[in-house]
Amino acid sequence: MSNLIEIRKIQPPNQLASGFLKFAKEINQKSIDLNAKFTEEEICDIFNNSFPGKIRANFLLWVGDLNKIIDGMNIILLDLNDLKNDKNSLKGNPLTRSELLFQSFFGEFFRIRETSRIFIKLLTKENVLNNKSKELVIESYFVAFDKIYETRNLFIHQNLGFKDFDVDFGKEFFELFSNEEQEKFTKLLNESNTRENTIEMQCAFYIKFIEQIMTNFLEFQEKLNGILADLIILYEEKVMKITVANTV
Repeated sequence: MSNLIEIRKIQPPNQLASGFLKFAKEINQKSIDLNAKFTEEEICDIFNNSFPGKIRANFLLWVGDLNKIIDGMNIILLDLNDLKNDKNSLKGNPLTRSELLFQSFFGEFFRIRETSRIFIKLLTKENVLNNKSKELVIESYFVAFDKIYETRNLFIHQNLGFKDFDVDFGKEFFELFSNEEQEKFTKLLNESNTRENTIEMQCAFYIKFIEQIMTNFLEFQEKLNGILADLIILYEEKVMKITVANTV
């Protein structure tokens, strides 16, 4: 069987790294000027009261939170992949489990926007974004997620799914898989074409669906991250004097 594609992690924008380096150099210079060595607590205070330190740290925490959500999604994919390879590989009713896993993916996916909303509010509080810009960023999430909401509602609230009998998959579906998998799925359809007996195929569909959603999301999220990183740097350059001189 083909290997499962793992959803890759989000990387912080490269342009923010320079801020941490500059900040560290300034702390080091300040310690030299004072002929003293800062304690760990003092460094934390300096860091927390520094705009470049605080904003960049929260950016990393935000990316970390998004990656935790992706970790959960990868667990969902692993379970779906086990069911795709053998519907009896996990305990419990495989049909119920596969539907629960698919619904769980949507639940995790929509946590992304709510998690991001918290960071957007922080950027607004720190005046990196004004209220209009904040609404534009939040609206961009709505636009990016609209189709997913629609699909989720069709599957969960309007019971759009696979029929109990005569499950149908188009030719394009089979072309996504290896010859070995195509042979297995064809056999399932020919021997007993019911929803319960073709659970492996349904899981294969769920996996491909999730992979496509996350490919599109990661492209959107990384573009947004780059824009926000540029705005942070622009704000620092135009408005703020990045220094620890006044924080100690």
